Amino acid sequence: MAHSIYRIPDRQILIDGEPHLYFGGTAYLGLQAYFPFQDLYLKNVLKYGMHYGASRKSNVSLEIYGKAENYLAEWVGSEDCLTMSSGYLAAQLVVQTLLEKGHTILAAPNAHKALCSNGVIVTSCFEELEKLVSKELTQNNPMPVVLFDTIDFSGQQYPDFKSLTKLPLDKVILIGDDSHGMGIVGENGSGCYRMLKSLKPAKLMVCCSLGKALAIQAGAIFGDKDAIQKLESTAFYGGASPASPSFMGTLLDAKALFSERLQTLKTNYRYFKSQLKNPSFFNHMEGHPSFEFQNIQIATSLKNDGFIFTNFNYPDDNGPIVSRIVLSAYHEKDDIRRLANSLNSHLK
Repeated sequence: MAHSIYRIPDRQILIDGEPHLYFGGTAYLGLQAYFPFQDLYLKNVLKYGMHYGASRKSNVSLEIYGKAENYLAEWVGSEDCLTMSSGYLAAQLVVQTLLEKGHTILAAPNAHKALCSNGVIVTSCFEELEKLVSKELTQNNPMPVVLFDTIDFSGQQYPDFKSLTKLPLDKVILIGDDSHGMGIVGENGSGCYRMLKSLKPAKLMVCCSLGKALAIQAGAIFGDKDAIQKLESTAFYGGASPASPSFMGTLLDAKALFSERLQTLKTNYRYFKSQLKNPSFFNHMEGHPSFEFQNIQIATSLKNDGFIFTNFNYPDDNGPIVSRIVLSAYHEKDDIRRLANSLNSHLK
């Protein structure tokens, strides 16, 4: 059942007038309603305004974009970076550019719909992906491209990326969507770029939304300078309005907050795991604050105990009901203790 609420969800939300503890969504660092973060954003609104209504390729440009992109590239460990107004547009810029250049693009199982546009071949299993990559390498075509979610919630990718290591990566372009990794996994929350780079693919680009963990309404693409410059030269990039400069300024000003909230999230994660008596019940990736399961009875019992979490048919209305418990930096220790106690009582 969908619940309509009147404000951005935090650790507690009202459902039919009754308070419930909220363990859903993707606000991993709990920043959207965090006053110190809001204060930084409002200061940047006064400095930069709400929106920059011009192309990034215009003859007049705001320097904050370059500063933000340099910071992101250094943080993530890439040579270069560009930003767009959303993670969806960032993904589409990469995919459409490669399609226009004649590359065959294969989407791994569980790849996000933002990546799987018309022209992309969606595979149903990793064995099919391996076969299609091998077949493509026998053709006299541009290098094949493999799209995937770094955090795909099935455990097939992060943290070991075992499915990717079965591919001839030195002959493949990898495009990862790191929307659920950026800000929370990797060194100081830098995401998966360095991990993927260590696999030595022929070419690597990573795109992501900055709006999940970091609460920055924008998307980013990471790669080498040549790849980023080619994306910047496209009409797609030039014709799209940029992200709000206020968010770019907030991204720079919130560096200390990101680190602080990440440490709080890690503390919450460790405490939750220490309280669980049956962790194997969940589909879980070590180090990621999400715990997925498919059990309607348990989901109903948790709802009756006063907990709201991500719970919907996936990937469409005909799919099974998938439940996902998500920990955030806004949760308090008692919230987590209560959730663990409820789970332990129902999983006996």
